Amino acid sequence: MSYTKGLRHFKERPVHVACPVCAYRADQKAGKLRKDAVLACPACGLLFRPSECWCIGG
Repeated sequence: MSYTKGLRHFKERPVHVACPVCAYRADQKAGKLRKDAVLACPACGLLFRPSECWCIGG
């Protein structure tokens, strides 16, 4: 595997994120979390930023 493919895989790995309202756990890309992009809950449709959420990880 080349160096750039390894970085791409690291950036696109799934990270568990729980919705702050309904607590639904979904996988989001690590790159979106690092960029603090707006995430959408697939269950309730809430839009939130990772920096505003206590429930990122594990």
